[in-house]
Amino acid sequence: MTAVLSNPYLEGNFAPVQSEITAEDLPVIGELPADLNGMFVRNGPNPQFPPKGQYHWFDGDGMLHGVHISNGKATYRDRYIQTRGWKIEHEAGHAIWTGLLEPPQKDNPYGPYKNVANTALVWHDNRLLALWEGGEPHSIEVPSLETVGSYTYGGNLKSPFTAHPKVDPVTGEMMFFGYSLAQPPYL
Repeated sequence: MTAVLSNPYLEGNFAPVQSEITAEDLPVIGELPADLNGMFVRNGPNPQFPPKGQYHWFDGDGMLHGVHISNGKATYRDRYIQTRGWKIEHEAGHAIWTGLLEPPQKDNPYGPYKNVANTALVWHDNRLLALWEGGEPHSIEVPSLETVGSYTYGGNLKSPFTAHPKVDPVTGEMMFFGYSLAQPPYL
């Protein structure tokens, strides 16, 4: 990936990963406990194309990184979160949206903002959800990390969803709020 201007959020530790991989049977220093089974997953920004305009690290397409541990062995994989915006840009072969440091693109036929699902993850209702401020959550298949699609709680989610919900440890209920960047009601 080549950016027009130098940007610290596109270099060094922040440099985009160029491909999705699966690395099985990773070398382990020492020994993993036989009864340790599960998966650690994190998400973060990883633009698939050079940015259109100024870039802030909140703008990058969501990418999942996961380590799955089972039977004393570890597997790593990374996958893009295939949001509607990711698919549109992937098909076009270039960035279509500008980022947060640019004025909203009110003339963009796909909408002024792209849900990048790159901010946080939550496990709720037996599913992993990738989140972004101001858009719908995306359901993720575990352990493959493939995107199932946007998740609207059976069509009941009618507004944007925060990237920082809280789950009540007693009832299991999830509390959240959402806000719209584009139209009222904004909160």
